Amino acid sequence: MLANVISKWRLHYSLGRQISLVGFVSLISLVLIWLTLQGAWVSAGLLMIGMGLGATLNYFVFGFSSSWRKSILEGNTLGARAQVIMLAAALLLFSPLIWLGQMGDTPFQGLIRPAGWSVILGAFLFGIGMQLASNCSSGTLNRVGQLQALPLVALVMMFIGGVFAAYTFGYWDAWPVITPWSFTRDAGLAGLVISLLILAGLYALLIRYERHRTQQLTQLLSWERKLGAQGYDNPKRAGQLVLAGLLLAGLSMLIFILAGQPWSVASVFALWPFKLAEWWELHTGWTLFDWSFWEIAGHYQDRVARPVWLDSVSMTTLGVILGALVVTLFQPKPVNSLPAGQQPIGYYALGGFLMGLGAMLSYGCNIGALFSGIASGSLHGWLWLFAALLGNWLALLWLNRHARQPS
Repeated sequence: MLANVISKWRLHYSLGRQISLVGFVSLISLVLIWLTLQGAWVSAGLLMIGMGLGATLNYFVFGFSSSWRKSILEGNTLGARAQVIMLAAALLLFSPLIWLGQMGDTPFQGLIRPAGWSVILGAFLFGIGMQLASNCSSGTLNRVGQLQALPLVALVMMFIGGVFAAYTFGYWDAWPVITPWSFTRDAGLAGLVISLLILAGLYALLIRYERHRTQQLTQLLSWERKLGAQGYDNPKRAGQLVLAGLLLAGLSMLIFILAGQPWSVASVFALWPFKLAEWWELHTGWTLFDWSFWEIAGHYQDRVARPVWLDSVSMTTLGVILGALVVTLFQPKPVNSLPAGQQPIGYYALGGFLMGLGAMLSYGCNIGALFSGIASGSLHGWLWLFAALLGNWLALLWLNRHARQPS
């Protein structure tokens, strides 16, 4: 039986791809073994969970920016409704952990952050960047794992945007904020019910919006047939979106259990440049930055002192890229076409910068602030959502008008 599997595998993949697959799997295995031998079994687990997240995003073509783009431009809310289901599932999974508070030596802290002007501005800028770069944070990591060049430009610029946000930290951190508040943590079971009702209302609003825009409804769940919903062009697509959302929620819960907080990305936009500059100065004696402006480093004091492989956010972020790469190597397939433009690299560069800056200003990106924030019941997550939607809408309005102008 094993011989038949190997024979089919050889026929399916070219020699070059076989070598790449074996080399990649061997490398990942060695990394996981090394981490375990170092006693960093949590980091090994987080890396594997991150790979699961990246594989899910890539295999099921699950994206935030593309779903929002279709909703705004075409009125098709299929992907947006799948995201609402994902948020509801994550909310149900996270709430018991937040109420539990701690298990052993691991405290369970949801991503509950202050809500204020920096969140509004940061999410607005991030929303603009999402459409300029055609990807969000998780989407950019996914595309990098697909070995695409332009998203790599966006990723580099996200780090530059993060550095700029760190440089201006003393300014925007002083803006007025509302004390971190969570429906789940501060209002208990009633707060969870309220959050679920808000999500249900949002789902109903998306259905009404699509029917108003398109005079029809694309079916995501079976009960929507009673509303006259029609099947998607690809009958399997709706099920894939729901499954992907549930997988992302479940994997994020595993991160929550291991790391004490759910899935997030944005903090690496400042942390990794900080670590890189620190390494550079240590090995060359040259100072890349005047570290007096790194006031934000105080928020990451423990993480700065630890190596990258002991940082939970770093390991899951690397895992997302590697997981997307696994799918790219094992099951290559055409990816969604990227929007063309006269200066696409400029769009990606500016979009990446705005996302890096916006994510730091708003205490998170579409993952930490939107997904994990709302799933933690955080008020700032809802504020982030509405500000980011406005940014997406304005960016798409500008892009469409610019595309229609005669050259």
